[in-house]
Amino acid sequence: MDDKLQTVQPSVPSVPGQDRYVQTGNDNVLIPNYGTVNINVQAPTVPPINGTFYVPLHVSREYYNIFVIGIEEFDKPYFKVPRERALNQYMTDETKKRFDALTPEMIEEIKTLPSLFLAENRPYGRADDDQRVIYGFVSDVKIYDNDVKIYFCGYKSDIVQQRLNELLDELGLYGNNSFNELNRTHWAIKRADLIQELYEAGLPVPVFNMQR
Repeated sequence: MDDKLQTVQPSVPSVPGQDRYVQTGNDNVLIPNYGTVNINVQAPTVPPINGTFYVPLHVSREYYNIFVIGIEEFDKPYFKVPRERALNQYMTDETKKRFDALTPEMIEEIKTLPSLFLAENRPYGRADDDQRVIYGFVSDVKIYDNDVKIYFCGYKSDIVQQRLNELLDELGLYGNNSFNELNRTHWAIKRADLIQELYEAGLPVPVFNMQR
C-alpha cells in the first residue's frame, strides 16, 4: 500500500526520548522513522492558511520556532523579521551557536521544526482576548541585508495567545507577567517539545504521522 502523511489530534502524550508520533483514529498504523519513504500527501484536517501546503517529511520534537511580529496580520504566505532580531535574542547560548549561522543545512533543519506565529502582545505581559496564535511550519527562508523573509504554512489558527503568556516556563519563554518576549518582535528557537507541551496544556495541535 502507499505510504500516506496524515494529520491527527493527539490524545496520548508521546514517550520522552523516543522518535515517534502519537496518533488516534480508526485503522491507523504507527510507522517509526526508519529512513526515506515515498509518500502521498493528504490535505490536513486543519486547512493550511494562505492556501500554501507544506509539511516536512520528518517533524523534529527537540526544538521549535517562535516568531513574534509587531503589526503582522499573516495574510500573505510570507513575512519579514529584522535581521538584527533573528536568532539572536531570547535564546540560550547553546541554541544560538547551533542555529545563528543560517547555513543551507541549518535552514533545512529549521523547516522541520514546529512553529508558532503571532503578533506582539498588545498590553504588557498579556494578550488581548481576541489575539490568536498560528501553529505550522516554515517552508523557506530567504536572507537579505536588513531582514529575513520567512515563508510559512499554518495549520491551526485558534490558539488563544494569552495561554502562551501563562506557559512561559513550559515553553522556555523569557520574562514574567509584567513583560515578556511576546512583547517584542523577534525570531527565536527554543529547545522544548512544543507539541507535547501544548498537548499537556490542553492546546492540542495537528500531529503529522507517516502511515500506510
